[in-house]
Amino acid sequence: MNDRKKNLFVTFFAMFTFGMVMQSIPPVLVALIKEMGISHAQGGSLMSLYALPGIIFSLPGGALADHYGPRKVGMASLLLMLTGSMIVAVGPSFPVLAAGRALAGIGGTTIVIASAQALSRQFFNDKIGAAMGIFNAGVPAGTVFAHNVFSRVLVTWGWRMPLFFAAFACLVMLIVFWRFSGFPQTESESSMDKEGRKKLPRLFLLEGLKNIRGQLSVWLVAVAWMSFIAARIASLTFAPDYFASSGYSITYAGFLTSLFTMASLIISPTIGHLLDRTGKLENYLIFGGMMLAALYFSVGTASEGHLFLAISIGVVAAIMPVSIFSLVPKLLPREKMGLGYGILRICENTGILVGPLLVGLIYDLSSDYFYGFLFMSLFVLAAAGSGLLLKLQLRGRSTPCNM
Repeated sequence: MNDRKKNLFVTFFAMFTFGMVMQSIPPVLVALIKEMGISHAQGGSLMSLYALPGIIFSLPGGALADHYGPRKVGMASLLLMLTGSMIVAVGPSFPVLAAGRALAGIGGTTIVIASAQALSRQFFNDKIGAAMGIFNAGVPAGTVFAHNVFSRVLVTWGWRMPLFFAAFACLVMLIVFWRFSGFPQTESESSMDKEGRKKLPRLFLLEGLKNIRGQLSVWLVAVAWMSFIAARIASLTFAPDYFASSGYSITYAGFLTSLFTMASLIISPTIGHLLDRTGKLENYLIFGGMMLAALYFSVGTASEGHLFLAISIGVVAAIMPVSIFSLVPKLLPREKMGLGYGILRICENTGILVGPLLVGLIYDLSSDYFYGFLFMSLFVLAAAGSGLLLKLQLRGRSTPCNM
């Protein structure tokens, strides 16, 4: 197996581990709340605390990945995820659990950046769509694994054991990153000063921010990603309750919601191959956003046919992450891709925080999920609008954004 395939294999399972650690709380949340005596709001905040550090640490993490490379940053990230998961597994009180989740969230933010950077460097301008299709299937794979396996582990060994399992997975990936030497080198002239010495990470970050500030196309991609994530996480949060209130059993409501992710897991690699063959990635943002807007609106208004709509959302939603993550190496030089993915992570975590909060507030005010799904439609329409602006902006470039 050559380094390219090994890199793809390693980064896929890094994303699998990220998704599994992120989703290690929901399957055990009911038992955790009961045993620890915390409120549902506190229980829900354990999910938010995993995303919150990304808003603060994404840009420094991206600069560090550009400066030190994905192997070193990846190892540090996995160590933080391991430590944070262990703290949650043994924590005696809510403040300790919260601290553990925040620590794991810092590591989760930087492992995504380091892995995406490593993969985009390895497949730079060569089958990047197919590679990102497989890469982006890692998170839904970890999510599906956590929801199906950890709930069974909970029944036998209690809610703490899944957290120990997540910590062990981080340890395995830490060893893999330590032993793996196939990541591309990150040294470049832009990370050296005039005397040939490496710049300090702080100076490297400031210079990178100065250079990337004028990259309108990158910011348009980031806004599209934030809008898509806001709708996606809001739908995963509230769809089970909506489907249950529509007359489905709790089990079937959970199954319908899982299709929002499960279909993406299956179809993402195929979407990646399609992107490599057709190019014009910005067109996929426009198409995907418009289709998702129609589908979310239909879910909120349809009295039947939810199975077809859930499958369709999963299939169409696979277009967005693959095209967005494939756009970054098309818009930035190699030495700035870590910073670019850092910007994506900031917007991603902002979407995770804003989407469910806004949709939940709308439901509290209206007691009707129709308005919530309407806002999800508006979110993904905003992603399509960003894709359209990106398309117009790229027309002025001498090299179009294609494969």
